[in-house]
Amino acid sequence: MSRLLSSLKNDNLSRLPNEIWYNLLDQLDDKDQQYLSLTCQWLYRLIRMHRFSAVSPAWEDAEIAGSEGLPASCYRDGVFINGILYIPILAKEGPYCLSLGFVRSPLKFVRNPIKFQHDTNGHYEPCKFAATAAIGNLIYIFGGQNLITGRLTNTLYELNVNTFELREIQNSHMMPKPRMLHTLNFIDHYRLALFGGRLEMDGHFYDTKEFAVYDTRKNEWTICDGTKCTPYPRSKHSTMFTNGKLYVYGGQQIKSFSRTNRTHDDPDIWVYDALRLEWQKFLNYEDEKFMSIIELPENWVPTSGANPSRRCGAAILPIRKHIAILGGNEICESNNENRPWELMKILSPQKRTWAHIRVKGMPLIDCFVFLVDRKIGTKNIFVLGKDKNEEKIVMGWIKDTNMIKY
Repeated sequence: MSRLLSSLKNDNLSRLPNEIWYNLLDQLDDKDQQYLSLTCQWLYRLIRMHRFSAVSPAWEDAEIAGSEGLPASCYRDGVFINGILYIPILAKEGPYCLSLGFVRSPLKFVRNPIKFQHDTNGHYEPCKFAATAAIGNLIYIFGGQNLITGRLTNTLYELNVNTFELREIQNSHMMPKPRMLHTLNFIDHYRLALFGGRLEMDGHFYDTKEFAVYDTRKNEWTICDGTKCTPYPRSKHSTMFTNGKLYVYGGQQIKSFSRTNRTHDDPDIWVYDALRLEWQKFLNYEDEKFMSIIELPENWVPTSGANPSRRCGAAILPIRKHIAILGGNEICESNNENRPWELMKILSPQKRTWAHIRVKGMPLIDCFVFLVDRKIGTKNIFVLGKDKNEEKIVMGWIKDTNMIKY
């Protein structure tokens, strides 16, 4: 058997498309895959690609012209449309939208002045800590903190990236409360999902678990609080929508009329099924107070392996059939000698297992990520983040330093 495996590279089996191998590997559990990866270098690389989409990932700084003076708060505001990254900056004077294409080198941000529609100019609110999402060539911008008054807003804007014209969407039915540090995701070609964020009442901040869906065709919001088990209140969390499901992870929590500010005590991933209209939670039940799987609520799914612990400001992204957690600040990071922030944690929803891989040289940052096609058939991870200590923008690539060879 070992001779057969060691000769795979010269055998016709090694010439099979990777997707066929990945489907075969899906039938094996993590331990079997680990044992198999030790049999030969070719299988080691193949299994690493299957589990992590990389063999040996490493951080590489990105030098991009035109990034000077970027506000640190904008790292969560980018959207990806047709291979171009757009970052709207709703400044006090001269709002603009940065655009970054990844085809031509050297990379350069282009500054596009934002124009107002005639009915928007008098109502424009410069703000930070808003949330953005894109449908087609339109960027939707909701909420944030007014840069002039400091008050929270629930203004909803629509920015056309073809004309860079900004329009305020008025008279929405069931408009959510003003907030900041929330998330906004597209669900389909006409709906957006809003979750969480930080609200204010009588001068005190508190976090919410409010979940709402916006219908762009009807200009109507629907508050989705009907299910019994929902994620806990949070802000500065991470969300992602893929394959009909909204994934929610991490964040901060401030309780009403309390100065307590802590990284969220929920190390698990919540999933909202847009078809079944119900929440599900992936958790490591051994870290909870339950004695056995039988005691778990019916919508809680037990997992095994080391989960990503409690993080704030992390990025969440899809890697093949898996869900990855990258970056952010972890409350349990007491031993920095091992650089725990370099570990990208990966959940397999199908197998209900956690694994991790080290991204060598990854800095300690809050971040957001984009999957970028720079070469045919490959995807690089572009990271836009914020250095927590220096309050400055950090940009880089996560690249594989040991690509699989045929």
